[in-house]
Amino acid sequence: MNEAELVLTDILNCSRLMLRLNGSMPLERSVSSALACVLKRRIKAEPLQYILGETEFMGLAFKVDSRVLIPRPETEIIVERALELSGNLRQARILDMGTGSGCIAVSLAKLLPAAFLTGTDISAPALEVAQYNARFHKAEERIRFIESDLFAAKELQGSTFDLIVSNPPYIRSKEIDRLQPEIQYEPRLALDGGVDGLEYFRRIIREAPSYLKPQGLLVLEMGLGQRKHIEGMLRQSKAYKTTEVIRDYNGIARVIVARKQVFYG
Repeated sequence: MNEAELVLTDILNCSRLMLRLNGSMPLERSVSSALACVLKRRIKAEPLQYILGETEFMGLAFKVDSRVLIPRPETEIIVERALELSGNLRQARILDMGTGSGCIAVSLAKLLPAAFLTGTDISAPALEVAQYNARFHKAEERIRFIESDLFAAKELQGSTFDLIVSNPPYIRSKEIDRLQPEIQYEPRLALDGGVDGLEYFRRIIREAPSYLKPQGLLVLEMGLGQRKHIEGMLRQSKAYKTTEVIRDYNGIARVIVARKQVFYG
């Protein structure tokens, strides 16, 4: 659906088909007022997802607001690959680092009925949204949410996982203010990857081996032009073997998968 259809189907609480069948009917005053309110917010470049209060990810509806990053279609690649990588595991244990809205963790919990998920985030407000989405999708019993600056939380100590997945902040600090106006509404904490955009990759790659099972996998989303840098970090650590790089729908190297070396740890 285009943006106008999304707004109208939301306000009218109807399907796209019903909207088209009744497209010539005059709008009631209350509907016109609600539509005007949406338009005022959109003119100020507020993301439509925040205005409507939800977005779609992996075919599921997720609550989103200014506490969390809006899930992007390319992040679905992480979920799709994690599903394939977990296919032979009876009860996969997966860590979603920087869970935000919980879109990755909740999607995996829904699609892997025997898996157990842990979702971490440094932002307590973001975790409130993630917990809501887990409850909404009846997946809260298999997802543990922890407030943590990456691996810092005591609750993570001693835990090991089959997969660690993450869509970390990867935009250079100085570039954020130059991005389109809609992005300025999103939490900077979820966008800012430090001076070179690679701060969180360094930390995750350095610390993750202690939390991965033997042959465990690290699955990371990355930004444009970051592939060589991240591959270099993985090689330098000597803890991993890069197994694949997956391109997104625009041909950009978007997701990298690395396996923990057997001899490490």
